[in-house]
Amino acid sequence: MTIRNPLEAASTPTSAPTSTSSRRRMIGTIAGLGTAAALAAVATPAEAQSQGAPGPLSKSSLSPRQVAGAFYASYNGDLAAGFERYISQDLVLHGFDGPNERSAWVAGDLELKAALTGYRLDVFDQIAEGTKVVTRWSLGGVHTGTVLGIPPSGREVHLSGISIDRVVDGQSVEHWSEGNFGRFLQILRGEIG
Repeated sequence: MTIRNPLEAASTPTSAPTSTSSRRRMIGTIAGLGTAAALAAVATPAEAQSQGAPGPLSKSSLSPRQVAGAFYASYNGDLAAGFERYISQDLVLHGFDGPNERSAWVAGDLELKAALTGYRLDVFDQIAEGTKVVTRWSLGGVHTGTVLGIPPSGREVHLSGISIDRVVDGQSVEHWSEGNFGRFLQILRGEIG
């Protein structure tokens, strides 16, 4: 199968998987397409190079869904670069614990990624309407580093949630998240199994 434009492919709906193995393949495909979208967003397409178009795609040439797809794909790659490119410096953030600062979100997610061996974020659904994109996701790994002052436990942990990004001119300018963060912290601390 040849994908000519990974950004379009990433936004094409697919049918629901019918088995666990199909679901895993689908998740892998979605993650792979998200990675391809992220790479395509920062690289000049071959077709554009042959037509003499200058430089990489501008951020504003991406749809809100493509921006969100590329940002969430960066969790499995260069997360710091994903924040820099796709999350506005003037972001209005509504985090798990209410409004928060962009810098705290960036630092926290980078710390979490570094503390979980085998870290992976999977996107299960992305729905876009206008400038808003809803993303249902799950991340996880083995707790081998300190997270929020919680020492390594060796436990496999997972955090899942739903986020909404309002995207303007190629960047998320407002972000909401809801998820099982309290349960995630309890598992990290060993309070529940």
